[in-house]
Parts: sequence; C-alpha cells; structure tokens
Amino acid sequence: MSENINRGPAASPKTERWVIVMACSFIPVLAALFVPQTLRIPLLAASGVIFAAGFVLMLRQSRQSPASESLRHLVHSDSE
Repeated sequence: MSENINRGPAASPKTERWVIVMACSFIPVLAALFVPQTLRIPLLAASGVIFAAGFVLMLRQSRQSPASESLRHLVHSDSE
C-alpha cells in the first residue's frame, strides 16, 4: 500500500510541438475574417508559412523516432 502513495501522479501525455505549430497556423486565418481586405493576403501568407513550419517539424520528428530507425534498419538489411 505504501508503494501506491510514493508513486506520485502519472506523467501527463506529451503534446507534440508540430501539432501546436499547425494549430497556431489557423489564428491568422481567423484574424483575416475580421480585418480589412488589404491585410487578408499577408495574414493568409503568414498562415501558410506557419503551417509549412509545422509540417517540417513533423517530418523531422518522424525521421528521428525510434520506430522509424527500426523500420529503416529492416529495409536496408533486406536490400543487401
């Protein structure tokens, strides 16, 4: 029973950085709904740049994940 008390709270789930960046890319789109016409194009362009940055983060993370490394090892070992 004392083991349960000493464990502490469970670790919270990790939020991926790329998900946060991609979600933030919608903020300029929402702002573009309420600003004059002259500001809409720059806001939409900023949204695209932010979304592309999130996509790059997602690709970098998927290449660094341990599952990707084991899959890459399997593919290369079969081709030799």
